[in-house]
This record gives sequence, C-alpha cells and structure tokens, in this order.
Amino acid sequence: MNDNPEIYSRRVARLKLVLPGIAVFVLGLLVIFSRSGNDIIQLAIFDGTDSGGGIVLREPVMRGTSSANVPYEISAATAHTKDASNTLIKLREVDAHFEPVGSAPGYVIEAKTGLMNNETGILNLTEGVTYRDDNGLVLVLVDLLYDTSDGTGQTEKPVSGVAPQGTLEASGLRISEAPAVYIFDRARLMIDPKAARAGK
Repeated sequence: MNDNPEIYSRRVARLKLVLPGIAVFVLGLLVIFSRSGNDIIQLAIFDGTDSGGGIVLREPVMRGTSSANVPYEISAATAHTKDASNTLIKLREVDAHFEPVGSAPGYVIEAKTGLMNNETGILNLTEGVTYRDDNGLVLVLVDLLYDTSDGTGQTEKPVSGVAPQGTLEASGLRISEAPAVYIFDRARLMIDPKAARAGK
C-alpha cells in the first residue's frame, strides 16, 4: 500500500473533478427527450461522451401521444446531444411507430439519420427515409420534417412509392393526421390493372 501523502492528495483532487462531471452526465440522461406533454421516457444506456462533450445514449426509446390521441414510440440505435440544453438530439437508425386510431391507419417512419427538437417534438429526418402505413402505402423520401405533436409532416423533395393501386412519383408531400390525408405535389400514379381489378 502506498502511503505517500502527495499521491493520495492528487487522487483526491482528481476525484473532485471527475465525480461532479459524472453527476452532470447522469442528470443529462434524465432530461434528454423530457419535453412537456404526455411523453413517457424509457431511459437508455449511457454510452459515454463524444469529443464535443455531449451525452451519448445507446438504444433510447421515447413514448408519447399526439394531440389527436395517437400513441407513438420512437427508438434509435444511438442519440447524441447537440447542445448544452439537450434541446437538439442527433439520432441514428430512427424507427418511429404510430398506432392506428379510429379509421386512421397506423404507420411507421424509418430513417438512417435525424435530428429531434426536444422542445417542439419536431423530427427532421435527413437520410434514407421510408414511410409505411397499414393500408399498403410505402413511400421512399429524401427527407421528412415530421411534427410528432400533431402528426403532420412534409417534404419538398422527390417522393416515390408503391400504393395498393400501383406506383407513384411526386415532387413533394404533405401529411396530416386527423383524418389521415396525403397531399402529393405534381403526382403521377401508374395504375396496376391487376391491383385495380382486385380492388373492385
């Protein structure tokens, strides 16, 4: 055992610096994804800090309900805070599920990357975005700005996809939740005769 007082005091000094930092990061875990409303947060695994000092979470999950009472769950492979207030959260491998309510179908939004505004509930999905609903609509988008609080979304970039009646292309898209409405800009729908006959 080393009883050197100088070494001991250096260790105590290091602990005085390290322990408050750990406390700050643990507190950060409690405020990430904690915005007002009915959201219920399932705490994720603390995965350390990035080079900029932000908090990194592994497999975070956020559950909540929109203004139209649509339950949703948003998960990701990782979440990184982008600012000191934890308002902006960078997400990787986003997987968002929205439950069906009444006549409105349920739907899933997936993306490789996205940015969540923790105060407004707006998801800015920026890469590899796919939108699927329970009625068989599958859309591939360049990006999507989606408001989880009221279930609306939009993109002004090209959209392609498959609908029960055939395939479609459009120059943009707007989504409203209640009732579920898709408004395509400059859309072109290519009808599949077999699907059209089957739908009769």
